[in-house]
Amino acid sequence: MTGERGFVRARRTRIDEARSAGGAKTRGRGIAAIIVGMVMTFAGFLGSAVPATAAPTVTYPGAIGSVSLENENGGGPLVQWQTVRITGEWTVPAGAQAGETFGMTLPAEFSRQSAGEFTITDPETGLVMANCVVAAGDGPDIVCTLTEAVEGLEEVGGSFWMEARASQTTTSETVEFDLGDTVEIVDLPGDGGVVPEDPAEQEEPYKYGGETETDGLLKWVIGIPSSYVVDGSFTITDTLDAGLTGHHYTGDVKLIQRAVEDGALVGDSSEVDASAYEIDLADDGRSFEFAASGLPAGGFAYELVYFTQADGPVGEGDVFGNHAIVNTFETSATHTVVESGGGDGSGVAYTTFSITKEVTGPQADAALDATYTVQYSVKGSDAPAATMTVPVGQSVHSERAPLGSTFVIEEIDLPEIKGVTWGEWTIGGDGVVDVGDGTYEVTPETTAGVELTLTNIANPAPLVTPTPTPTPTPTPIPTPTPTPTPATPMTPTPVTTPTPTATATPTPTPAPVAGGLALTGGESGAAFLTLAFALIVGGGLAAGIAAKRRSSAGRR
Repeated sequence: MTGERGFVRARRTRIDEARSAGGAKTRGRGIAAIIVGMVMTFAGFLGSAVPATAAPTVTYPGAIGSVSLENENGGGPLVQWQTVRITGEWTVPAGAQAGETFGMTLPAEFSRQSAGEFTITDPETGLVMANCVVAAGDGPDIVCTLTEAVEGLEEVGGSFWMEARASQTTTSETVEFDLGDTVEIVDLPGDGGVVPEDPAEQEEPYKYGGETETDGLLKWVIGIPSSYVVDGSFTITDTLDAGLTGHHYTGDVKLIQRAVEDGALVGDSSEVDASAYEIDLADDGRSFEFAASGLPAGGFAYELVYFTQADGPVGEGDVFGNHAIVNTFETSATHTVVESGGGDGSGVAYTTFSITKEVTGPQADAALDATYTVQYSVKGSDAPAATMTVPVGQSVHSERAPLGSTFVIEEIDLPEIKGVTWGEWTIGGDGVVDVGDGTYEVTPETTAGVELTLTNIANPAPLVTPTPTPTPTPTPIPTPTPTPTPATPMTPTPVTTPTPTATATPTPTPAPVAGGLALTGGESGAAFLTLAFALIVGGGLAAGIAAKRRSSAGRR
Protein backbone atom coordinates (compact mmCIF):
# COMPACT_ATOMS: atom_id res chain seq x y z
CA MET A 1 0.00 0.00 0.00
CA THR A 2 2.91 2.32 0.58
CA GLY A 3 4.41 1.41 -2.73
CA GLU A 4 7.45 -0.51 -1.42
CA ARG A 5 6.64 -4.17 -1.24
CA GLY A 6 9.94 -5.47 -2.56
CA PHE A 7 10.56 -7.52 0.60
CA VAL A 8 9.85 -10.99 1.90
CA ARG A 9 6.48 -11.32 3.57
CA ALA A 10 6.46 -12.60 7.14
CA ARG A 11 4.97 -15.73 8.57
CA ARG A 12 1.70 -15.20 10.47
CA THR A 13 0.52 -16.81 13.72
CA ARG A 14 -2.65 -16.18 15.76
CA ILE A 15 -2.48 -16.02 19.57
CA ASP A 16 -5.16 -15.46 22.16
CA GLU A 17 -3.98 -12.24 23.75
CA ALA A 18 -1.49 -9.52 23.15
CA ARG A 19 1.83 -9.50 24.95
CA SER A 20 2.80 -6.35 26.77
CA ALA A 21 6.06 -4.67 25.86
CA GLY A 22 8.54 -4.18 28.67
CA GLY A 23 10.31 -0.95 29.50
CA ALA A 24 9.35 2.48 30.73
CA LYS A 25 7.09 4.73 28.70
CA THR A 26 8.55 7.78 26.98
CA ARG A 27 5.38 9.18 25.51
CA GLY A 28 6.32 12.85 25.13
CA ARG A 29 9.74 12.25 23.67
CA GLY A 30 8.40 9.55 21.35
CA ILE A 31 5.65 11.75 19.95
CA ALA A 32 8.06 14.61 19.26
CA ALA A 33 10.43 12.25 17.50
CA ILE A 34 7.58 10.86 15.46
CA ILE A 35 6.54 14.31 14.23
CA VAL A 36 10.08 15.26 13.22
CA GLY A 37 10.65 11.90 11.56
CA MET A 38 7.42 12.10 9.62
CA VAL A 39 8.33 15.51 8.24
CA MET A 40 11.80 14.39 7.18
CA THR A 41 10.57 11.14 5.68
CA PHE A 42 7.78 12.85 3.76
CA ALA A 43 10.24 15.42 2.41
CA GLY A 44 12.48 12.60 1.27
CA PHE A 45 9.60 10.96 -0.57
CA LEU A 46 8.85 14.19 -2.40
CA GLY A 47 12.45 14.58 -3.47
CA SER A 48 12.67 11.03 -4.80
CA ALA A 49 9.77 11.56 -7.17
CA VAL A 50 11.80 13.60 -9.67
CA PRO A 51 13.13 11.34 -12.44
CA ALA A 52 16.53 11.82 -14.03
CA THR A 53 16.33 13.44 -17.43
CA ALA A 54 19.73 12.65 -18.97
CA ALA A 55 22.67 10.35 -18.67
CA PRO A 56 25.34 11.36 -16.17
CA THR A 57 28.44 13.18 -17.32
CA VAL A 58 31.19 10.58 -17.35
CA THR A 59 34.63 10.08 -18.87
CA TYR A 60 33.53 7.22 -21.12
CA PRO A 61 29.94 7.55 -22.32
CA GLY A 62 28.76 4.47 -24.12
CA ALA A 63 30.94 2.15 -22.05
CA ILE A 64 27.87 0.10 -21.06
CA GLY A 65 25.92 -2.12 -23.45
CA SER A 66 23.99 -5.37 -23.92
CA VAL A 67 21.52 -4.50 -21.15
CA SER A 68 18.82 -7.02 -20.26
CA LEU A 69 16.15 -7.43 -17.56
CA GLU A 70 14.96 -10.36 -15.47
CA ASN A 71 11.99 -10.64 -13.10
CA GLU A 72 13.38 -12.01 -9.84
CA ASN A 73 9.88 -13.04 -8.74
CA GLY A 74 9.52 -15.65 -11.46
CA GLY A 75 7.61 -15.64 -14.71
CA GLY A 76 4.77 -13.43 -15.77
CA PRO A 77 4.67 -9.66 -16.00
CA LEU A 78 6.66 -7.39 -13.73
CA VAL A 79 4.47 -6.14 -10.91
CA GLN A 80 4.88 -2.70 -9.41
CA TRP A 81 7.28 -2.70 -6.45
CA GLN A 82 8.78 -6.02 -7.44
CA THR A 83 12.53 -6.40 -7.84
CA VAL A 84 14.02 -6.51 -11.31
CA ARG A 85 17.55 -7.68 -12.07
CA ILE A 86 19.53 -5.59 -14.56
CA THR A 87 22.57 -7.05 -16.30
CA GLY A 88 24.95 -5.63 -18.86
CA GLU A 89 28.50 -5.42 -20.12
CA TRP A 90 31.08 -2.69 -19.79
CA THR A 91 34.40 -1.80 -21.38
CA VAL A 92 36.85 1.10 -21.28
CA PRO A 93 39.79 1.78 -23.60
CA ALA A 94 43.44 1.04 -22.94
CA GLY A 95 45.06 3.80 -20.97
CA ALA A 96 42.10 4.32 -18.64
CA GLN A 97 43.13 5.87 -15.34
CA ALA A 98 41.95 5.74 -11.75
CA GLY A 99 39.23 8.31 -11.08
CA GLU A 100 37.76 8.17 -14.57
CA THR A 101 34.11 7.17 -14.87
CA PHE A 102 31.45 5.43 -16.93
CA GLY A 103 27.74 4.97 -16.30
CA MET A 104 24.13 5.19 -17.48
CA THR A 105 20.66 6.29 -16.42
CA LEU A 106 17.94 3.81 -15.46
CA PRO A 107 14.43 4.07 -16.94
CA ALA A 108 11.99 6.39 -15.17
CA GLU A 109 9.95 3.31 -14.20
CA PHE A 110 12.78 2.02 -11.95
CA SER A 111 14.29 3.14 -8.67
CA ARG A 112 17.30 1.79 -6.86
CA GLN A 113 17.22 -1.06 -4.41
CA SER A 114 18.80 -0.74 -0.95
CA ALA A 115 21.71 1.62 -0.43
CA GLY A 116 22.70 1.59 -4.08
CA GLU A 117 26.43 0.84 -3.98
CA PHE A 118 28.31 -2.07 -5.45
CA THR A 119 31.76 -2.94 -6.71
CA ILE A 120 33.18 -4.52 -9.86
CA THR A 121 35.99 -6.92 -9.02
CA ASP A 122 38.60 -8.91 -10.88
CA PRO A 123 37.69 -12.51 -10.01
CA GLU A 124 41.29 -13.73 -10.34
CA THR A 125 43.11 -11.09 -8.33
CA GLY A 126 40.27 -9.91 -6.09
CA LEU A 127 41.15 -6.30 -6.91
CA VAL A 128 38.30 -3.82 -7.13
CA MET A 129 38.30 -2.33 -10.62
CA ALA A 130 35.40 0.10 -10.18
CA ASN A 131 33.13 1.41 -7.44
CA CYS A 132 29.55 2.03 -8.58
CA VAL A 133 26.96 4.27 -6.98
CA VAL A 134 23.24 4.38 -7.83
CA ALA A 135 21.49 7.66 -7.13
CA ALA A 136 18.18 7.95 -5.28
CA GLY A 137 14.81 8.54 -6.91
CA ASP A 138 13.12 7.23 -10.01
CA GLY A 139 15.25 6.89 -13.13
CA PRO A 140 18.48 7.18 -11.16
CA ASP A 141 21.96 7.64 -12.55
CA ILE A 142 24.60 4.96 -12.12
CA VAL A 143 28.20 6.15 -12.05
CA CYS A 144 31.13 3.75 -11.76
CA THR A 145 34.54 5.15 -10.84
CA LEU A 146 37.63 3.27 -11.99
CA THR A 147 40.39 2.38 -9.55
CA GLU A 148 44.15 1.99 -9.91
CA ALA A 149 43.59 -1.67 -10.77
CA VAL A 150 42.82 -0.72 -14.39
CA GLU A 151 46.01 1.27 -14.95
CA GLY A 152 48.45 -0.29 -17.37
CA LEU A 153 45.86 -2.75 -18.64
CA GLU A 154 44.45 -3.27 -22.09
CA GLU A 155 41.19 -4.92 -23.17
CA VAL A 156 39.59 -3.73 -19.92
CA GLY A 157 35.97 -4.72 -19.40
CA GLY A 158 33.53 -7.22 -17.96
CA SER A 159 29.94 -7.55 -16.85
CA PHE A 160 27.76 -6.16 -14.10
CA TRP A 161 24.41 -6.75 -12.43
CA MET A 162 22.23 -4.75 -10.09
CA GLU A 163 18.81 -4.87 -8.54
CA ALA A 164 16.23 -2.16 -9.03
CA ARG A 165 12.61 -1.73 -8.06
CA ALA A 166 9.77 -1.35 -10.53
CA SER A 167 8.44 1.76 -8.85
CA GLN A 168 6.10 3.00 -11.61
CA THR A 169 3.55 1.20 -13.71
CA THR A 170 3.55 1.31 -17.49
CA THR A 171 1.70 -0.41 -20.32
CA SER A 172 4.73 -0.23 -22.59
CA GLU A 173 6.51 -3.51 -23.25
CA THR A 174 9.90 -1.77 -23.26
CA VAL A 175 11.90 0.72 -21.23
CA GLU A 176 14.79 2.98 -22.20
CA PHE A 177 18.31 3.05 -20.78
CA ASP A 178 20.31 6.19 -21.55
CA LEU A 179 23.87 4.97 -22.06
CA GLY A 180 25.36 8.39 -22.76
CA ASP A 181 25.93 8.32 -26.49
CA THR A 182 23.01 6.02 -27.29
CA VAL A 183 19.63 5.06 -25.86
CA GLU A 184 19.13 1.32 -25.58
CA ILE A 185 15.55 0.03 -25.69
CA VAL A 186 15.14 -3.09 -23.57
CA ASP A 187 12.21 -5.51 -23.37
CA LEU A 188 10.46 -5.82 -20.01
CA PRO A 189 10.02 -9.32 -18.59
CA GLY A 190 6.74 -11.03 -19.43
CA ASP A 191 3.83 -9.26 -21.11
CA GLY A 192 1.90 -6.18 -20.15
CA GLY A 193 4.70 -3.85 -19.06
CA VAL A 194 4.79 -3.04 -15.33
CA VAL A 195 1.36 -3.89 -13.97
CA PRO A 196 -0.20 -2.53 -10.74
CA GLU A 197 0.04 -4.74 -7.68
CA ASP A 198 -2.96 -6.84 -6.73
CA PRO A 199 -5.52 -4.48 -5.21
CA ALA A 200 -7.13 -7.18 -3.10
CA GLU A 201 -7.05 -6.38 0.61
CA GLN A 202 -5.08 -8.74 2.84
CA GLU A 203 -7.28 -10.73 5.19
CA GLU A 204 -4.81 -10.83 8.09
CA PRO A 205 -2.16 -8.52 9.46
CA TYR A 206 1.22 -8.80 7.75
CA LYS A 207 4.74 -7.52 8.16
CA TYR A 208 7.80 -7.03 5.96
CA GLY A 209 11.02 -5.06 6.05
CA GLY A 210 14.20 -4.26 4.22
CA GLU A 211 17.04 -1.85 3.61
CA THR A 212 16.58 1.74 2.56
CA GLU A 213 18.75 4.02 0.49
CA THR A 214 20.60 5.04 3.66
CA ASP A 215 23.36 2.75 4.91
CA GLY A 216 22.26 0.71 7.92
CA LEU A 217 18.73 2.14 7.97
CA LEU A 218 15.96 -0.46 7.69
CA LYS A 219 12.30 0.17 6.94
CA TRP A 220 9.55 -1.99 8.44
CA VAL A 221 5.85 -2.11 7.54
CA ILE A 222 2.97 -3.62 9.51
CA GLY A 223 -0.28 -4.04 7.61
CA ILE A 224 -3.62 -3.73 9.39
CA PRO A 225 -6.66 -4.92 7.37
CA SER A 226 -9.89 -2.97 7.80
CA SER A 227 -11.41 -5.88 9.69
CA TYR A 228 -8.86 -5.40 12.50
CA VAL A 229 -9.94 -1.81 13.08
CA VAL A 230 -12.51 -2.05 15.88
CA ASP A 231 -14.52 1.09 16.61
CA GLY A 232 -11.84 3.14 14.89
CA SER A 233 -9.04 1.71 17.04
CA PHE A 234 -6.27 -0.90 17.03
CA THR A 235 -3.07 -1.55 18.97
CA ILE A 236 0.38 -2.82 18.04
CA THR A 237 3.23 -4.11 20.19
CA ASP A 238 6.53 -4.55 18.35
CA THR A 239 9.74 -6.10 19.70
CA LEU A 240 13.14 -6.69 18.09
CA ASP A 241 14.24 -10.31 17.80
CA ALA A 242 17.06 -11.34 20.13
CA GLY A 243 20.05 -13.26 18.79
CA LEU A 244 20.11 -11.55 15.40
CA THR A 245 22.12 -8.61 14.11
CA GLY A 246 21.81 -5.70 16.49
CA HIS A 247 19.61 -2.71 15.57
CA HIS A 248 17.33 -0.26 17.40
CA TYR A 249 14.20 1.77 16.70
CA THR A 250 14.74 5.32 15.54
CA GLY A 251 11.31 6.55 16.71
CA ASP A 252 10.36 7.69 13.21
CA VAL A 253 6.89 6.39 12.29
CA LYS A 254 3.98 7.24 10.06
CA LEU A 255 0.53 5.73 9.57
CA ILE A 256 -0.80 5.34 6.02
CA GLN A 257 -4.45 4.67 5.11
CA ARG A 258 -6.15 3.57 1.91
CA ALA A 259 -9.83 3.10 1.13
CA VAL A 260 -11.30 -0.36 0.73
CA GLU A 261 -14.33 -1.16 -1.41
CA ASP A 262 -15.70 -4.66 -1.88
CA GLY A 263 -12.51 -6.18 -0.51
CA ALA A 264 -10.21 -4.24 -2.81
CA LEU A 265 -7.92 -1.30 -2.20
CA VAL A 266 -8.94 1.74 -4.19
CA GLY A 267 -7.66 5.22 -4.73
CA ASP A 268 -4.38 6.64 -3.50
CA SER A 269 -2.82 6.25 -0.10
CA SER A 270 -2.73 9.14 2.35
CA GLU A 271 -0.97 9.81 5.63
CA VAL A 272 -2.98 9.86 8.87
CA ASP A 273 -2.55 12.88 11.13
CA ALA A 274 -0.23 12.12 14.06
CA SER A 275 -2.89 13.22 16.52
CA ALA A 276 -4.73 9.98 15.82
CA TYR A 277 -2.13 7.74 17.45
CA GLU A 278 0.38 7.47 20.28
CA ILE A 279 3.67 5.53 20.51
CA ASP A 280 5.62 4.58 23.61
CA LEU A 281 9.27 3.69 22.89
CA ALA A 282 11.21 1.61 25.40
CA ASP A 283 14.29 3.22 26.88
CA ASP A 284 16.55 0.55 25.40
CA GLY A 285 15.13 1.24 21.94
CA ARG A 286 14.23 -2.41 21.40
CA SER A 287 10.43 -2.30 21.65
CA PHE A 288 7.48 0.05 21.40
CA GLU A 289 3.72 0.15 21.91
CA PHE A 290 1.46 1.86 19.39
CA ALA A 291 -2.21 2.77 19.78
CA ALA A 292 -4.47 4.39 17.19
CA SER A 293 -7.93 5.76 17.95
CA GLY A 294 -10.60 8.03 16.52
CA LEU A 295 -10.22 6.47 13.06
CA PRO A 296 -13.16 5.83 10.76
CA ALA A 297 -15.17 2.83 11.96
CA GLY A 298 -14.61 0.99 8.67
CA GLY A 299 -13.73 1.27 5.01
CA PHE A 300 -9.97 1.79 5.40
CA ALA A 301 -6.92 -0.43 5.64
CA TYR A 302 -3.72 0.82 7.30
CA GLU A 303 0.03 0.38 7.22
CA LEU A 304 2.34 1.45 10.03
CA VAL A 305 5.74 2.43 8.68
CA TYR A 306 8.72 2.71 11.03
CA PHE A 307 12.53 2.43 10.94
CA THR A 308 15.43 0.78 12.76
CA GLN A 309 19.12 1.61 12.58
CA ALA A 310 21.82 -1.06 12.61
CA ASP A 311 24.12 -0.87 15.62
CA GLY A 312 27.19 -1.25 13.42
CA PRO A 313 28.30 -1.52 9.80
CA VAL A 314 26.03 -3.71 7.71
CA GLY A 315 27.50 -6.55 5.71
CA GLU A 316 26.29 -9.28 3.43
CA GLY A 317 24.64 -12.07 5.43
CA ASP A 318 23.50 -9.91 8.36
CA VAL A 319 20.00 -10.81 9.53
CA PHE A 320 17.62 -8.36 11.17
CA GLY A 321 14.22 -9.25 12.56
CA ASN A 322 11.34 -8.26 14.80
CA HIS A 323 7.83 -9.41 15.61
CA ALA A 324 4.59 -7.59 16.20
CA ILE A 325 1.18 -8.22 17.77
CA VAL A 326 -1.75 -6.49 16.09
CA ASN A 327 -4.56 -6.59 18.62
CA THR A 328 -4.25 -10.34 19.31
CA PHE A 329 -2.61 -11.46 16.03
CA GLU A 330 1.13 -12.02 15.94
CA THR A 331 3.24 -11.56 12.83
CA SER A 332 6.99 -11.31 12.31
CA ALA A 333 9.54 -10.61 9.65
CA THR A 334 13.27 -10.89 9.06
CA HIS A 335 15.52 -9.32 6.49
CA THR A 336 18.81 -10.82 5.30
CA VAL A 337 21.28 -8.43 3.77
CA VAL A 338 22.33 -9.50 0.29
CA GLU A 339 24.27 -7.75 -2.41
CA SER A 340 22.12 -5.54 -4.59
CA GLY A 341 24.72 -5.23 -7.30
CA GLY A 342 28.08 -6.41 -8.42
CA GLY A 343 30.18 -7.29 -11.38
CA ASP A 344 33.42 -8.64 -12.66
CA GLY A 345 36.13 -7.18 -14.79
CA SER A 346 39.57 -7.90 -16.07
CA GLY A 347 42.23 -6.61 -18.37
CA VAL A 348 45.44 -7.76 -19.94
CA ALA A 349 48.78 -6.35 -18.85
CA TYR A 350 51.73 -6.87 -21.18
CA THR A 351 55.42 -6.94 -20.50
CA THR A 352 58.64 -7.22 -22.48
CA PHE A 353 62.41 -7.41 -22.12
CA SER A 354 65.21 -5.41 -23.69
CA ILE A 355 68.68 -6.75 -24.35
CA THR A 356 71.97 -4.94 -24.93
CA LYS A 357 75.04 -6.57 -26.53
CA GLU A 358 78.39 -6.25 -24.82
CA VAL A 359 81.70 -7.69 -26.09
CA THR A 360 84.74 -8.12 -23.86
CA GLY A 361 88.09 -9.84 -24.18
CA PRO A 362 91.41 -9.12 -25.96
CA GLN A 363 89.81 -9.16 -29.40
CA ALA A 364 86.72 -7.09 -28.48
CA ASP A 365 87.65 -4.30 -30.92
CA ALA A 366 87.65 -6.74 -33.78
CA ALA A 367 84.06 -7.77 -32.97
CA LEU A 368 82.43 -4.38 -32.39
CA ASP A 369 81.03 -3.97 -35.87
CA ALA A 370 79.46 -7.41 -36.08
CA THR A 371 75.78 -8.08 -35.44
CA TYR A 372 74.46 -10.85 -33.26
CA THR A 373 71.28 -12.91 -33.26
CA VAL A 374 69.09 -13.67 -30.24
CA GLN A 375 66.26 -16.19 -30.34
CA TYR A 376 63.49 -16.19 -27.73
CA SER A 377 60.12 -17.75 -27.04
CA VAL A 378 57.41 -17.62 -24.37
CA LYS A 379 57.48 -20.66 -22.13
CA GLY A 380 54.37 -22.77 -22.56
CA SER A 381 53.24 -20.89 -25.65
CA ASP A 382 52.53 -22.55 -28.97
CA ALA A 383 53.81 -19.52 -30.84
CA PRO A 384 57.04 -20.09 -32.81
CA ALA A 385 60.29 -18.66 -31.49
CA ALA A 386 61.19 -15.14 -32.59
CA THR A 387 64.59 -13.71 -33.42
CA MET A 388 66.08 -10.25 -33.22
CA THR A 389 69.35 -8.72 -34.38
CA VAL A 390 71.37 -7.07 -31.62
CA PRO A 391 74.20 -4.65 -32.50
CA VAL A 392 76.91 -4.01 -29.93
CA GLY A 393 75.99 -1.28 -27.44
CA GLN A 394 72.36 -0.86 -28.57
CA SER A 395 69.27 -1.94 -26.62
CA VAL A 396 66.72 -3.95 -28.59
CA HIS A 397 63.19 -4.72 -27.29
CA SER A 398 61.36 -8.02 -27.63
CA GLU A 399 57.73 -8.39 -28.63
CA ARG A 400 55.16 -8.09 -25.83
CA ALA A 401 53.74 -10.99 -23.87
CA PRO A 402 51.11 -11.10 -21.09
CA LEU A 403 52.47 -10.09 -17.72
CA GLY A 404 53.59 -13.21 -15.89
CA SER A 405 55.04 -14.82 -19.00
CA THR A 406 58.49 -16.43 -18.87
CA PHE A 407 60.83 -15.66 -21.76
CA VAL A 408 63.30 -18.35 -22.86
CA ILE A 409 66.35 -16.69 -24.49
CA GLU A 410 69.45 -17.92 -26.28
CA GLU A 411 72.11 -16.59 -28.65
CA ILE A 412 72.46 -18.36 -31.97
CA ASP A 413 74.70 -18.21 -35.03
CA LEU A 414 77.70 -16.34 -33.61
CA PRO A 415 79.49 -14.56 -36.47
CA GLU A 416 82.85 -15.85 -37.71
CA ILE A 417 85.46 -13.09 -37.36
CA LYS A 418 89.08 -13.44 -38.48
CA GLY A 419 91.41 -13.59 -35.54
CA VAL A 420 88.59 -14.15 -32.98
CA THR A 421 87.75 -17.21 -30.99
CA TRP A 422 84.53 -16.90 -28.98
CA GLY A 423 84.46 -17.68 -25.29
CA GLU A 424 81.32 -18.52 -23.32
CA TRP A 425 78.39 -16.08 -23.59
CA THR A 426 76.17 -15.06 -20.68
CA ILE A 427 72.92 -13.11 -20.10
CA GLY A 428 72.57 -10.99 -16.97
CA GLY A 429 69.76 -8.94 -15.44
CA ASP A 430 67.14 -8.97 -12.67
CA GLY A 431 65.58 -12.38 -12.27
CA VAL A 432 67.62 -14.11 -15.00
CA VAL A 433 68.06 -17.86 -14.54
CA ASP A 434 70.71 -19.93 -16.33
CA VAL A 435 68.83 -23.08 -17.28
CA GLY A 436 72.06 -24.91 -18.05
CA ASP A 437 71.19 -26.10 -21.52
CA GLY A 438 72.41 -23.03 -23.35
CA THR A 439 69.29 -20.99 -22.63
CA TYR A 440 68.35 -18.39 -20.04
CA GLU A 441 64.89 -17.63 -18.57
CA VAL A 442 63.41 -14.44 -17.14
CA THR A 443 59.91 -13.55 -15.89
CA PRO A 444 59.42 -9.76 -15.78
CA GLU A 445 57.46 -8.69 -12.71
CA THR A 446 56.03 -5.42 -14.06
CA THR A 447 54.68 -3.98 -17.26
CA ALA A 448 57.89 -1.94 -17.51
CA GLY A 449 59.71 -5.15 -18.39
CA VAL A 450 63.31 -6.01 -17.58
CA GLU A 451 66.67 -4.92 -19.02
CA LEU A 452 69.17 -7.63 -19.91
CA THR A 453 72.82 -7.67 -21.03
CA LEU A 454 74.20 -10.30 -23.43
CA THR A 455 77.99 -10.58 -23.00
CA ASN A 456 80.42 -12.36 -25.32
CA ILE A 457 84.16 -12.83 -24.78
CA ALA A 458 86.30 -12.33 -27.90
CA ASN A 459 89.58 -14.19 -27.49
CA PRO A 460 92.49 -14.17 -29.98
CA ALA A 461 92.58 -17.07 -32.33
CA PRO A 462 95.57 -19.36 -31.50
CA LEU A 463 98.60 -19.31 -33.91
CA VAL A 464 98.78 -22.54 -35.82
CA THR A 465 102.22 -23.76 -37.20
CA PRO A 466 101.55 -25.33 -40.55
CA THR A 467 102.44 -28.97 -40.78
CA PRO A 468 105.01 -29.53 -43.64
CA THR A 469 103.79 -31.55 -46.49
CA PRO A 470 105.89 -34.74 -46.60
CA THR A 471 107.75 -35.58 -49.86
CA PRO A 472 106.18 -38.68 -51.20
CA THR A 473 108.51 -41.69 -51.45
CA PRO A 474 108.73 -42.72 -55.09
CA THR A 475 107.44 -46.09 -55.78
CA PRO A 476 110.43 -48.16 -57.16
CA ILE A 477 109.94 -49.38 -60.65
CA PRO A 478 110.80 -53.06 -60.69
CA THR A 479 113.47 -54.16 -63.18
CA PRO A 480 111.86 -56.57 -65.50
CA THR A 481 113.35 -60.03 -65.39
CA PRO A 482 114.53 -60.95 -68.91
CA THR A 483 112.99 -63.98 -70.28
CA PRO A 484 115.91 -66.34 -71.29
CA THR A 485 115.97 -67.59 -74.83
CA PRO A 486 116.12 -71.33 -74.67
CA ALA A 487 119.33 -72.80 -76.20
CA THR A 488 119.10 -75.24 -78.98
CA PRO A 489 119.86 -78.56 -77.42
CA MET A 490 123.01 -80.17 -78.72
CA THR A 491 123.01 -83.81 -79.69
CA PRO A 492 125.95 -85.40 -77.88
CA THR A 493 128.40 -87.23 -80.05
CA PRO A 494 129.02 -90.66 -78.72
CA VAL A 495 132.63 -91.12 -77.57
CA THR A 496 134.31 -94.23 -78.92
CA THR A 497 136.92 -95.64 -76.69
CA PRO A 498 140.03 -95.38 -78.88
CA THR A 499 142.20 -98.31 -79.48
CA PRO A 500 145.63 -97.66 -78.12
CA THR A 501 148.18 -97.08 -80.89
CA ALA A 502 151.82 -96.36 -81.09
CA THR A 503 152.87 -92.82 -80.42
CA ALA A 504 153.60 -91.04 -83.64
CA THR A 505 155.25 -87.80 -84.37
CA PRO A 506 152.52 -85.30 -84.79
CA THR A 507 152.15 -84.04 -88.22
CA PRO A 508 151.81 -80.24 -88.29
CA THR A 509 148.41 -79.12 -89.20
CA PRO A 510 148.58 -77.37 -92.47
CA ALA A 511 147.28 -73.81 -92.56
CA PRO A 512 143.93 -73.47 -93.98
CA VAL A 513 143.89 -72.83 -97.56
CA ALA A 514 142.17 -69.70 -98.63
CA GLY A 515 138.92 -70.49 -100.14
CA GLY A 516 138.94 -73.84 -98.42
CA LEU A 517 135.97 -75.17 -96.57
CA ALA A 518 135.56 -74.28 -92.81
CA LEU A 519 135.66 -76.96 -90.24
CA THR A 520 132.35 -77.96 -88.95
CA GLY A 521 130.96 -80.52 -86.65
CA GLY A 522 131.93 -81.57 -83.14
CA GLU A 523 135.07 -83.23 -84.18
CA SER A 524 136.56 -80.15 -85.81
CA GLY A 525 135.77 -77.97 -82.75
CA ALA A 526 137.50 -80.28 -80.32
CA ALA A 527 140.58 -80.38 -82.39
CA PHE A 528 140.61 -76.58 -82.57
CA LEU A 529 140.42 -76.20 -78.81
CA THR A 530 143.18 -78.69 -78.23
CA LEU A 531 145.43 -76.87 -80.65
CA ALA A 532 144.77 -73.48 -79.07
CA PHE A 533 145.56 -74.77 -75.60
CA ALA A 534 148.82 -76.32 -76.79
CA LEU A 535 149.94 -73.10 -78.45
CA ILE A 536 149.25 -71.07 -75.28
CA VAL A 537 151.13 -73.46 -73.05
CA GLY A 538 153.96 -73.71 -75.46
CA GLY A 539 154.25 -69.94 -75.79
CA GLY A 540 154.38 -69.57 -72.05
CA LEU A 541 157.14 -72.09 -71.66
CA ALA A 542 159.20 -70.47 -74.34
CA ALA A 543 158.85 -67.07 -72.79
CA GLY A 544 159.90 -68.42 -69.43
CA ILE A 545 163.00 -70.09 -70.79
CA ALA A 546 164.04 -66.95 -72.63
CA ALA A 547 163.70 -64.84 -69.54
CA LYS A 548 165.79 -67.22 -67.51
CA ARG A 549 168.56 -67.15 -70.09
CA ARG A 550 168.65 -63.38 -70.11
CA SER A 551 168.96 -63.35 -66.39
CA SER A 552 171.88 -65.78 -66.37
CA ALA A 553 173.67 -63.85 -69.01
CA GLY A 554 173.30 -60.69 -67.01
CA ARG A 555 175.03 -62.18 -64.01
CA ARG A 556 177.94 -63.10 -66.05
